[in-house]
Parts: sequence; structure tokens; C-alpha cells
Amino acid sequence: MKAKNVWWWKGVTVLALVCVWLAPFACPGGERTIGASIPVPEGYVRKTYPRGSFSNWVQRLPLKDEVTITDYAGRRVIVPFYNVYGVVKMPLLFRADLEQCADFSMRFWAEYHRAEEMLDRLYLFDYHGRKQFFKASGLSYREFLRRSFSGSNSYSLKVGCREVQAGQLGPGDIIVQNRKGGVGHVSMIVDVCESAKGDRLFLIGYSFMPAQEFHIEKVVAKYGFQGWFTLDGYSLYLRDFLDLGEPVLRRFVSL
Repeated sequence: MKAKNVWWWKGVTVLALVCVWLAPFACPGGERTIGASIPVPEGYVRKTYPRGSFSNWVQRLPLKDEVTITDYAGRRVIVPFYNVYGVVKMPLLFRADLEQCADFSMRFWAEYHRAEEMLDRLYLFDYHGRKQFFKASGLSYREFLRRSFSGSNSYSLKVGCREVQAGQLGPGDIIVQNRKGGVGHVSMIVDVCESAKGDRLFLIGYSFMPAQEFHIEKVVAKYGFQGWFTLDGYSLYLRDFLDLGEPVLRRFVSL
């Protein structure tokens, strides 16, 4: 190798090593992802999850370059209490008011199965929380999602998903508010970090009404630390802005 190319080669080698170190989040030149773009607070370390898991897939969701939220009709969404950290780069499937909070959680679950080539295991829920399997539906992927979004809501996820304990929460787990059916709300944890003392912080986001892109909420000091929520802080945030029932913790379970 010629002398003038030595430093170039070393640079390429270093870049390759950085890519390996950052995997499974992102490499230079690739899309910005949750796990590679949003810094953890000082004194905390981002939790990692096995490649191929739903938690790992959620951490690697790409983010839009801008922090603007668009609804199903292409209109910009401006909500006074939003403090947007990032917007997931996943355009809505339908030009209809379908992909609201619970629906976007189900959308992520479905897109994970499609990305991992596991559509034969994909299920969503009917209104009563009963599993509805894609492979038995006779529908296309898009039609299956449309039917599922039209026929279920936050109550369906509260009943159908598995209860999870606070100490076990990871990316992809959901926080459901719904008293007895009807109007409620679903938020999703998209990242987790932990201090040496075992204190945990969360990045949490949601879609809303009208149906709109999924955004990650950036915390103000009252609810967390350096942009991340504490779990108690998120409960307080919900009481202050989205008082739609006592939150419960739920998880989609792979088959």
C-alpha cells in the first residue's frame, strides 16, 4: 500500500469498528434511530436487548430528520402540551382516522413481524382482547391491519396483552389507560436506560387523535431527568395532560 493511502485505510478500519460497536443501532450514513440519536442522561447506560427481539427492533426505529408531526390527512399537528423529542419515520398507512394511539402500538407489533419474516405468527386483537391471527384471516397485510384498527382500541390491549411488572419494562411495552372500555389511551416505551444504582429512565411516545405519526415526548424536569421519564413521572404526566384512566402496564408476547 502506498504511504499516502495508509491514513485513509486506517480511517476506514476505524469507521468499520465504530459500526460494529454501534450495532444494532446505526452506522454513519445510515438512518437516525432512537437508540443512536437520543442521548442517555449522564450517569446512565442504555439497556440492550437481543437481536431479533421486539425490544431491540423498537430501539432501532428510524426517526424523521425534522420533529414535525403529520396527521392522516397530511396536516401538521400542533398540540400545546407536546414537547417533541423525535418523530418515528413511519408514515401512516391509511388516509383515514384509524392509526391512533392503540393502533400505532399494534402497527409496530405488526411491522416487527413483517420485518423479521414472522407473519405466520402475527396476531392482533378484536375489541374483547381475543387474538386474531393474520394467517387465518384470508386478508392481505394491509387489509388485516385496517380491520384490526377499526375493530379494537385501548381496552382491547388492556384485556389482551400480558401484564408486566414495572421492574421488567422494556422497549415495546405499553402503558394503557382505559377504565371499562370506550375512550382511553396507549403509550409505548421505546427505550430504557439505567444507572449504576439501578434507577431506570424511559423514553415514551404515542400517537393520538386525530390519527397521526408516532412521536417521542421529551420530558421537562417535573416528570423526569434530562429528557427521559421516570415511571412515576410519566404517571404524573398522564394525570396532568391525558387523564383517561389509571395506567396499567402491558406487553405483547411473541408466539
